[in-house]
Amino acid sequence: MLYVTVEASILRRPEIVWEVLTDVPGLTAWVEGLTEAEIVSEEKRGVGMQVRVTRRTGKKKVHISEATCEVTAWRENALIAVETRVPGLLLLDRVTLTPTKEGTDIGFYAELFFGNSVAELFARPAGMLGGSLEDPAVQGIYERSVEAFVKRVEALSAKPYR
Repeated sequence: MLYVTVEASILRRPEIVWEVLTDVPGLTAWVEGLTEAEIVSEEKRGVGMQVRVTRRTGKKKVHISEATCEVTAWRENALIAVETRVPGLLLLDRVTLTPTKEGTDIGFYAELFFGNSVAELFARPAGMLGGSLEDPAVQGIYERSVEAFVKRVEALSAKPYR
């Protein structure tokens, strides 16, 4: 199992941040490696919404048809949790928005569970007693995605929140 935590502050109201965060087709503009995202369920917003994604692996586009991304928690302008299942891997992503005097603090938290012990062994850096519960490569992907998200929110909104 791996854990990822990335936090940032955005000088925009939570409603503006939420709008960008929950824009499914817009995910491709800031989630690293994502080339397509579309809602495939009857539920279009909220718990139960399902999203199909296409990710790029290397220079190729790879459609993961077996993957399901399902919203498991939804509190308007405050919290969204998504469960993504891929053969041999379960990702639990959660994003929290906290209003501040200057704008919004946003936290991206992920837990990655490997269904295959061999995959988990190679996914973790070597270390004492089996390695760390963090992976710098995965952490870097999330950090770059959050940085791109912050830039997108700022670019799509007119003025900083004061």
